Amino acid sequence: MLALLVPLLYAFKRRKGLPLPPGPRGLPFIGNALSIPINDTHKFFKDLSDKFGSKILYLEAFGQPIILLNDVQIGVDLLEKRSARYSSRPHMPMSLDIMKLDYLFSLLPYNDTWRRHRKMFTQYFSLKTLNRDKPKVEDFIRKGLLPNIYQYPRDFATHIKSCIGGFFIAVTYGVQINRLNDPLIKVSQEALEAITAGCAPGRFLVDVFPALKYVPEWMPGTGFKAQGREWSAAAMRMRDASYKANVEASRDGNARESLVSYFNNGNSDKNIEITDIKSVAQQVYIAGFESTSVSLTTFILAMLLHPDVQKRAKEELDYVLGHDRLPEFSDKPELPYLSAVLKEVLRWNPIVPLGVPHFTDEEDEYQGYRIPKNSIIMANAYGMLYDESVFPEPHLFKPERFLDKDGKLSTNIVVDPEAMATFGFGRRLCPGAHLALPVLYLGAASILATFDILPELDNHGLPIKVVPQFASASLTSEPLPFPCRLVPREDKPVEDMLKDYLHLEKI
Repeated sequence: MLALLVPLLYAFKRRKGLPLPPGPRGLPFIGNALSIPINDTHKFFKDLSDKFGSKILYLEAFGQPIILLNDVQIGVDLLEKRSARYSSRPHMPMSLDIMKLDYLFSLLPYNDTWRRHRKMFTQYFSLKTLNRDKPKVEDFIRKGLLPNIYQYPRDFATHIKSCIGGFFIAVTYGVQINRLNDPLIKVSQEALEAITAGCAPGRFLVDVFPALKYVPEWMPGTGFKAQGREWSAAAMRMRDASYKANVEASRDGNARESLVSYFNNGNSDKNIEITDIKSVAQQVYIAGFESTSVSLTTFILAMLLHPDVQKRAKEELDYVLGHDRLPEFSDKPELPYLSAVLKEVLRWNPIVPLGVPHFTDEEDEYQGYRIPKNSIIMANAYGMLYDESVFPEPHLFKPERFLDKDGKLSTNIVVDPEAMATFGFGRRLCPGAHLALPVLYLGAASILATFDILPELDNHGLPIKVVPQFASASLTSEPLPFPCRLVPREDKPVEDMLKDYLHLEKI
């Protein structure tokens, strides 16, 4: 027994003697809390990394150790290769205690509920089942997104959310939705906005001082409690209304193939309950919808700002599709430039720029530095995807980063935004990623095949200049509303291409 303990004690003592990663000096007790901004935190952390010349940093906030990762390889080393140590989540009182979102497995620590829910998710959605869902992607792009943009072009951002929301409701709950103004879409989007706002890292003081959750509401500074209850109610309305819609559709014989029907029909372990099905179903919507809608809206913004890129992508599409055909999934291998554009979209505006925090409940060592027990681990996707040593001139939109000299997708991509950083790391990799990417591809290709993305005009008929801005106090980096026109291409018979879909009321 002593022979086993001696090396362990030696390793523990050695680790305790190691230095912490570099970082700014903090104030007594407060640490670095006052210097960390609420808005654009990811940019602050990237600048801090550059200042200290280190891709791994250490900060503290009121005694809470925070480890910042600004390098993909460090993210892989810790969050994937050592995933057993780094796959938990910190306890965030706003989302878990105030909003009662402890049923969403993306927020849970690495426990039995997380394992059970994650298993349910991957049992129904995986790369092996992708072909099952591709026809539904095509349906919602052709029957929903394109006709809606054609008829109401200035509401393109709303149509993107409706179409993508409808797709994820379809694959999750198996119900039909209205092509326009569906009440279930509205309820679901309200829930999503509430959840992403409540989960924003560092936004609420109660996440730094958990004891604040016990302070009476009549005291100043406790408005987060009423806000949390309101957001919690929005999340529960969506959770219950969507499940109820599936139950009613099943009763009437109208339910389509979906995750909820799959598990309600007994395709699960005996210990799966209705609350598990409701929870996993809502997680599917959250995981898939936000990442896809943010990336497709970012694509339109990028094409508006870079007409030369839009022109080249259309030329490639037209060469492959011909005059009057809509794109299909089978076309993607023939569209290397568009593929590079979509990779650059994900790099240029990372969907979750600061990532969702990881947590380690044991001491560790990395590159000669000590990683303290109970550290919050922040994998700064923005810092990784704006790393000048990997992506020169990172603030420029340059799809050719991902192409070889012959114009084909490079086989030597060091950091692929579709596979690394964008959707997280290790066991906490976003489970909706393999669904989000096909929707992004077909949505982007279909829009370019049928519409010109043009600047809006002012009262004098002059193009309105757009300066890209993104939400900076939420979990996701959604483009803020921007003026834009999507006009049917004059060189394509767009109305004829969409004639079979323009009259549809439901999808």
